[in-house]
Amino acid sequence: MHGMARPREFNMDTAVEGAMQIFWRLGYSATNLPELLSAMGLSRGSFYKAFGDKHSAYIAALDHYDRNRIGAAVQLLADRSIGDGTDRIVALFEQTLGSEDPPRGCFVCNAMVELAPHDDAVAARTSAMSGRLESAIEEAVRETPAGAADNAESLHRKAAIVTRLYLGAQAMSKTGNSSADWKDLLSEVLGHRLH
Repeated sequence: MHGMARPREFNMDTAVEGAMQIFWRLGYSATNLPELLSAMGLSRGSFYKAFGDKHSAYIAALDHYDRNRIGAAVQLLADRSIGDGTDRIVALFEQTLGSEDPPRGCFVCNAMVELAPHDDAVAARTSAMSGRLESAIEEAVRETPAGAADNAESLHRKAAIVTRLYLGAQAMSKTGNSSADWKDLLSEVLGHRLH
């Protein structure tokens, strides 16, 4: 029986989802190991075997967020059954803002603020995620009524503005500040009134 790895007694996806939820709610430095183990449903031994340390669990949580949440946002932005680019961008904002109580903001934004400035692994991931989101937003902007006439540079700038508005509105929602004016701001960027 030598050389056969013992099967993991836990579901990796479930454990990483648990890690993501607690890091998202509390932040990296405020999450202690007992809370993390409890959220992940793991014993200390299983945790150390699978992840090694808290930082590796955080990176796994970010990658999980990327695959699931950013992946879903990118799919939504490409879903023509929702409508034109404007409809899809509005759907993205509506799905994220105001859907959580209490609002946790955006896990990527939180990571950008808390860890990215001094953590290269986190910086690389948050940059890649916001880049993927921005590319998907740019495709949607191209399919708005005004976007069809835009040149590449203009599309690129509009996508950058919409992406920052999206991330900023989520960050502001976390403080309880209403980010309810996002529709007006979006109308201005996209060049037509949103209802």
